[in-house]
Amino acid sequence: MRSGLFWKLFLLQLLAAAAVLAGALSMSRAFSMRGFAEYVEAHQRERVEQIADEVAEAYEQTHDLPAAVEAVRALRPRRHHGEQGAPPLQLQDASGNYLGGDRRPLARERLREPISVDGQVIGYLAWPQLPTHPEQAAFAHKQARHLAVIAPVALLVAALCAALITALIVRPIRQLSAGATALARREFNTRLPEDRRDELGQLAVDFNRLAAALDAYDARQRQWLADIAHELRTPLAVLRGEIDALLEGVRTFGSGTVESLSQEVNRLTGLINDLHLVSLAESGGLRLNLSDGDVGGLAEHAARRFAARLGARGFQLKTEIQPGLHAQVDVQRLDQVFGNLLGNALAHAAPPGPVTVSARAEGRQVVVSVADGGPGVPAEALPRLFDRLYRVETARSRPVGGSGLGLSICKSIVEAHGGTIAAQRSAAGGLEVVIRLPIAGMARSHGGLASVGAAHGRDSV
Repeated sequence: MRSGLFWKLFLLQLLAAAAVLAGALSMSRAFSMRGFAEYVEAHQRERVEQIADEVAEAYEQTHDLPAAVEAVRALRPRRHHGEQGAPPLQLQDASGNYLGGDRRPLARERLREPISVDGQVIGYLAWPQLPTHPEQAAFAHKQARHLAVIAPVALLVAALCAALITALIVRPIRQLSAGATALARREFNTRLPEDRRDELGQLAVDFNRLAAALDAYDARQRQWLADIAHELRTPLAVLRGEIDALLEGVRTFGSGTVESLSQEVNRLTGLINDLHLVSLAESGGLRLNLSDGDVGGLAEHAARRFAARLGARGFQLKTEIQPGLHAQVDVQRLDQVFGNLLGNALAHAAPPGPVTVSARAEGRQVVVSVADGGPGVPAEALPRLFDRLYRVETARSRPVGGSGLGLSICKSIVEAHGGTIAAQRSAAGGLEVVIRLPIAGMARSHGGLASVGAAHGRDSV
């Protein structure tokens, strides 16, 4: 990862720190100068108050305000020349009219001190707004020198803090970038450290979840390809053996040979059609022809269709169908699901255990279940029953094992309707598959090819 982001964040933080520092120092200097000016003014006012008191005492003897001022001035020649103490003063009568002294206009009304005798104001001593006091200029110069020393040190500290903060921000981003590059190389075992408790830490957690999901998906895809190769190899090997036997004269061409070849071709065709259907469902290409359908009636029809075969095997078929269970469904696809589930029970359950088909309403859902009496499925295998090409180890043999796509197809069709499908242990100790479909028209239709291969009722266990 290029270092541009580091420098952008660093400079941005440094500029922000410099702006804050400049503002803070400017305000500090302004308040300091204002405070010093107020101090000088208060000092001047104190001196003027003393002069006003002396003028009031002299007035009690002369009863003439200008004469009293002159008497005080004679006693305070240095203050008269403004060398220290009070500023140049202006004498005003009780109405604020000019009587003598400094003729410059007054900038503010508050820069004057009343002269009071026996509680009565007889005049004012006023002074104009003076230019900056020499001590103020010295103070300002001293402040500027201090700021010239403080500013670089503060900027250096701000730069160090900005570099540290930027490094803390950029480091996990670089780790994330490196991790994404590793995922692009299909290194799905890549993980980021989860040592933060902020948004970047949550991003690392999400990245690790994504990597784990991709790792699992990649493993499933590899297993999927291996299983496809295994499933295709068996019928092709049988076909090749039959054809080689015919070519070498070991077997003669007859109806039995044709029937054997036809069975293997049909098995191969069914497997390919199943794979096509699952591929369409997972890629969003499975289109549903939705209409208002009687879900309970479809389940009961499927049960009647399998009744003879189940009875011939010694199963006891039970139906518990609640009437009036309507939903927006693809009738043909849903009938295919029920047929797959009953065919699954027929192939793997042990007679004379019961096979129960039930349908009922629960809230805004239609719940359909197909349950058998055993021997059931190990608890650890239940979550994987709907995986593509998955079969329980005891059902691996070709006569009963199936292709491992039946329940996967059921899952794809049910989820395309906006429903859910799950496997659990039945009350009789066998397997129960439960389907939940929305009663209202909430199914989602997938665009794509309208015609897809039939499922041929292949089981997944």
